[in-house]
Amino acid sequence: MLHRSLLTLFLLASVVFPTCLTSYTAQAKPLSGSCQSFNVPIGLASGLPNQYTIYGELCNPASGPSHTVQVLVPGVGYDHLYWDFPYQPQTYSYVQAMNAAGYSTFNIDRIGTGKSSHPLSALITLDADAYSVHQVIQALRSGSIGNQTFSHVILVGHSLGTLTSWVEAGKYQDVDGVIATGLTHRFNTVALTAFVATFYPAQLDPHFSGQGFDAGYLTTRPGTRSADFYDIAGADPQVIATDEATKAIAASGELATFPPTLLNGISEKITVPVLLVMGEKDSLFCGLLATTCSNATLQQQEAPFFNTQAQLQTAVLPNAGHAINLHLTAPSWYALGSSWALQHVAP
Repeated sequence: MLHRSLLTLFLLASVVFPTCLTSYTAQAKPLSGSCQSFNVPIGLASGLPNQYTIYGELCNPASGPSHTVQVLVPGVGYDHLYWDFPYQPQTYSYVQAMNAAGYSTFNIDRIGTGKSSHPLSALITLDADAYSVHQVIQALRSGSIGNQTFSHVILVGHSLGTLTSWVEAGKYQDVDGVIATGLTHRFNTVALTAFVATFYPAQLDPHFSGQGFDAGYLTTRPGTRSADFYDIAGADPQVIATDEATKAIAASGELATFPPTLLNGISEKITVPVLLVMGEKDSLFCGLLATTCSNATLQQQEAPFFNTQAQLQTAVLPNAGHAINLHLTAPSWYALGSSWALQHVAP
């Protein structure tokens, strides 16, 4: 069912048209406070030219850059605003929480989303996502982003961003820890089928019409995000409204390569500590024929998919759906995440 649902989505949007490449620069552009934005040149695969860019925002603690940087990778339908939410950031911004804990953060738009380049959507696969993140990590370690050299990297993902992080960490072995959210190895196929049906070509959406996206770039239909991503009882209605107003796109190539990538055992290749955090009411991965998202069972169910070097730790966030950053309980998971990070990879 999972393969068939995502394949159907891919076929519905399989007609692609040429789109303009986004020009780029590696120059820093000032943001507010201790943050700067960068456009990092990348290629989609080893040996290909660096003709695209990944947009990212480097934010440092008030005390200055840390030795460890957290690289933040958003999921389907989101860009970097997922990690630095514009509404009540003192509650919902993961970036601000980690900066306060002493960590620098580099918060990216996946290739094809937000301010990053938009190649043909069919070219953007999970492997391309992971390779682009790998190049960003290497740039952070070398000091070519902001003239800051980071000796340690924690990769932090949500949903498809988590799978991207698993692929990157397992394949390239260049990070020191992984924080995973919004993804397990079992799916609620009923909810997933309904979720897939909420996507349509972004060119048909008022948010994105006229922007030149090919038909394989997708977004959620208006008014569907509350059911897709939230436990409504555990969320502020204004957050959901802001989420709708700032929604992003995803590439059909990512969705088509999602099932085989998840099922190929990539998480078993991760050899650094892993924290997995799920929302108790995550309808996509918890419940019917899926993972039992409770503190008593999540560790037991997910442990077989990781080797012992990952030292897997899990946690379940009560009263939270899929987008755990955007629920009222976000501060408690941020505290958990910073505590885990401090234990395994100090700033």
